Amino acid sequence: MTTNFIGREPELEALKEQINSTNSAFIALFGRRRIGKTETILYFCEKEKIKYIEFTGRFEQPRNIQIKAFLAEIARFNPKFKGRKAEDWFDTFEILKECLNDFPHNEALVIFIDELPWMDTQRSGLLAEIGDFWNKCASRRSGVSLVVCGSAASYMLKKVVKNKGPLHNRLTRKLPMEQFDLYDTKRFLEAKGFTHYNNKAFANIYMALGGVAKYLIELNKHHTPQQAIQDICFSKHALLKGEYEELYQSLFRHPEHHYKIMTTLTSRWSGLTKSELAEKLKVSNGHITKTLEELIGSGFVAEYTKLGHVNRENIYVATDFFSYFHNRWMTGKNKSENWNQSSNSQEYAVWSGYTFEKLCHSHVEQIKASIGISGIPTSSHYWSYRAKNKQEKGAQIDLLLSHEGRSRNIEIIECKYYDGIFTITESYKKELINKKVVFNEQTGHKHSTRFIIVTTEGVTQNEHFNELNPIVVTLNDLFLPTTSR
Repeated sequence: MTTNFIGREPELEALKEQINSTNSAFIALFGRRRIGKTETILYFCEKEKIKYIEFTGRFEQPRNIQIKAFLAEIARFNPKFKGRKAEDWFDTFEILKECLNDFPHNEALVIFIDELPWMDTQRSGLLAEIGDFWNKCASRRSGVSLVVCGSAASYMLKKVVKNKGPLHNRLTRKLPMEQFDLYDTKRFLEAKGFTHYNNKAFANIYMALGGVAKYLIELNKHHTPQQAIQDICFSKHALLKGEYEELYQSLFRHPEHHYKIMTTLTSRWSGLTKSELAEKLKVSNGHITKTLEELIGSGFVAEYTKLGHVNRENIYVATDFFSYFHNRWMTGKNKSENWNQSSNSQEYAVWSGYTFEKLCHSHVEQIKASIGISGIPTSSHYWSYRAKNKQEKGAQIDLLLSHEGRSRNIEIIECKYYDGIFTITESYKKELINKKVVFNEQTGHKHSTRFIIVTTEGVTQNEHFNELNPIVVTLNDLFLPTTSR
């Protein structure tokens, strides 16, 4: 058994609740490629000493190959079925039912179908047979759990979670799996020997690669953060060369549309409305609607409301750290060849400042915990106002948290990635005051508003600090465990 498995406590607890019950379970597990879905299921089965049959889809292989691989796993689980053949998925699942009949009724068993989207080739009839297998066999036996898994989250949501056909209302649990946050990234890397890294080093790794388990496990613990990124991204045989293209090709049937949208969104830190994005791509709104939905479902894009505006003004923002890093540093005319040099440049200082804002957006729960409002429901927003004439002033807010319920209080969050202690100057104090004034004027907000400054090591308490009286959140606070863990 893998003894150094790190993280995934909420997912493991959910699996235990479902699979260890006396009833049958039908679970859909989904999340982006290389995030650790398969490892989580297998670790759970080994840890809980539950027998399992694992079926894995083959990328871009025809139905007959998928069926052949499926039958091979049945035979591996029970050699009695070696040599059995099937013409279609109906025959295949009939053989699986026979195999299940040979399994003791008083034992727990997990039937794990991994990379389901790859198995479901055109007009394969696979989902209908899975539905029939669940209805007539697995659901009628206590202790049998059917787990279907896929990296193509858009497929899993449409064809499994929201299925209107044979799988409609059959799931007993849907389990989305996201990237590690900073807390689990640190735990994961420390378990791999990165005990000499400090929190800023972990943050620099995260801002380049995100919390993707497969990327993190390939890092060399003997390297500095700069050397580790150089090796995995820029060396002659770097693991992540070509990963960007392979990532989208493995998730979407027409990835060229997803490339274009992600390339555009990663060039605009504050995001774009659907109309703005369509205008830049020279297509209609309707042309990109489905692609945006798929990117949101797969965890690459988030949709934010702009406070005080109608829904049509929703903003779409790329959220995948590796996509930002790839499109700025690994491709194009300004791509890096020497990461140690690039990471010490002014261009990187600017880029890391914007990326730190992304880090804060993805760790809102940690920010809330550090300022004592974990139990208060909030919504996150980007907010900006562009002056219409010389008499007006514009403003842009890095991250805005609005309290839901009666209070309607507002947290204006400023994110500053800075070497050493950050100092509020008189000009920056005026800039912050202007943001608050413009926000109140343009939204008609009349409730309490306060400043939160998230910075690397803290803020100097000078006269300008005392006048603003902000709450200070440090990088260390972003490494707090969440209450859901």
